Amino acid sequence: MTHPSVHRVVGRFMELPRDHVNAYVVELEESVVVVDTTLALSSARALREKAESFGKPIEAVLLTHGHPDHYTGLVLFEDVPRFASQGCLEFAQREDVVKSPVAESLLGDDYPRRRVFPNEIITGGTTLTFGGADFTFHDLGPGESDADGMWTVDQGGQRSAFVGDVGALNCHCFFRDGHATQWLGILDDLSKQFDDRTRLYLGHGTSPSGTEVLDWQRGYIRAFLHAVAKLEGHPDPTGRPAQEQVITAMKEYLPGEATLFLLDYELEKTIPHYLPT
Repeated sequence: MTHPSVHRVVGRFMELPRDHVNAYVVELEESVVVVDTTLALSSARALREKAESFGKPIEAVLLTHGHPDHYTGLVLFEDVPRFASQGCLEFAQREDVVKSPVAESLLGDDYPRRRVFPNEIITGGTTLTFGGADFTFHDLGPGESDADGMWTVDQGGQRSAFVGDVGALNCHCFFRDGHATQWLGILDDLSKQFDDRTRLYLGHGTSPSGTEVLDWQRGYIRAFLHAVAKLEGHPDPTGRPAQEQVITAMKEYLPGEATLFLLDYELEKTIPHYLPT
């Protein structure tokens, strides 16, 4: 077997009747590394079981960003070094205050009453070596979250990039944190860095993907910004009729509704971030 070998584990999401949240076990010659940790306890247990199934020590957990569906499963990896940026840590702690009551109400006993956070802080450009493979952290800044990050590992001329939620092919996406314009800049930068040999491992939806996800995501964001711009002059741009106008436009871009709640969540608070000034 060629190493690193990436194994996808798909976990439960709060409002979906089926699994949708991606985490990864990266099998190395003599150890494994986990990237992101899912949301529900049952999913995190499956991730831990997968990581242990290779009979090799778990050297680290690497986080891409601090949304709950990526950090909550850390509670089952408390015995493992947990790496993230300072921005990711602080964002996760803020998210926990706001979103843990919602997650608990939706998931019940499948949501941990105590959460665990990263305990090893790294900065952009940091390279960590695990099992003979070099993992480099890239601090992408505000994008889908307040502090997006990416981990890359190169092997045999091919780059694997764990991009979190920076790209989500054919999925409705989350704009609530208010950084869609900066997000476009991240996608432009990644398009310059990557080529057809790159495999992008995504936080949601079908994964891995090629660089086509960057173009798709860019188009989705631009469609959203255009839909909000059309609300200029609307008597109530944050009211439900205006929200429905935006949702209808985005459903034309992506007819499937499986992750529509990510777009609709607190849309009345999201729209003001993007209204023309």
